[in-house]
Amino acid sequence: MKTTDYGKRLKELGTEWGANLIGFCQIDDLVEKFHPEIRETARELPYGISIAIALQKTVLDTIIDRPNDIYKSHYRATNTRLDDISYRMAQTIDNWGFRVLPIPASKVISRYPMIGHVNHREIAYKSGLGWRGKNNLLVNPVYGGRLRLTTILTDLEFPPDDILAYGCGKCRACAENCPVGAIGNSPEDFDLDKCREQVTAFSKKNNFGQLICGLCLNLCPEGTRRTNG
Repeated sequence: MKTTDYGKRLKELGTEWGANLIGFCQIDDLVEKFHPEIRETARELPYGISIAIALQKTVLDTIIDRPNDIYKSHYRATNTRLDDISYRMAQTIDNWGFRVLPIPASKVISRYPMIGHVNHREIAYKSGLGWRGKNNLLVNPVYGGRLRLTTILTDLEFPPDDILAYGCGKCRACAENCPVGAIGNSPEDFDLDKCREQVTAFSKKNNFGQLICGLCLNLCPEGTRRTNG
């Protein structure tokens, strides 16, 4: 198959398996930021596949002033589905004879600083799935900020997708709903420490046990153009 045919086929398969968005990019300039556990291997895998599933808007509508159990269950189920799609896609690429490394959808390796193996959001941005919003999340014109993400690294070459221009404008809907004022007027103003402290507090209250919030997601006007992903 041609390079473009590989990409087209993977997008078709990913959609069949439940992905809402799939994009491709080169990750050479990001490798030094990857976790040491995968960094050396990643140097030989210069292409990234970003896969996204939208959290269901109706589930987010149940959140009032803190994350709840139905959101936690949906969040976990979405991450599980992402890992399943990533596994199946990686197996497909491997069967085609290329090297491939699927990265877990939601694996926190360190809380201080809060990092995973890669920055899924940055790879999704480079893959054209959205822009970095004021709330430090990826924001998409159809799904808003309610996307969960995962990444596959590979040596299968793809033509990169176009990066989307910043689209939040003067909107401050997410900032107005943040309980600790972590969201400013630009992505650079985002206060990660305040956000991390708040999700940690939520996780400890009543033994909730999950580092999530969700309060900045359901008011994003970019996410209201679709109801259920």
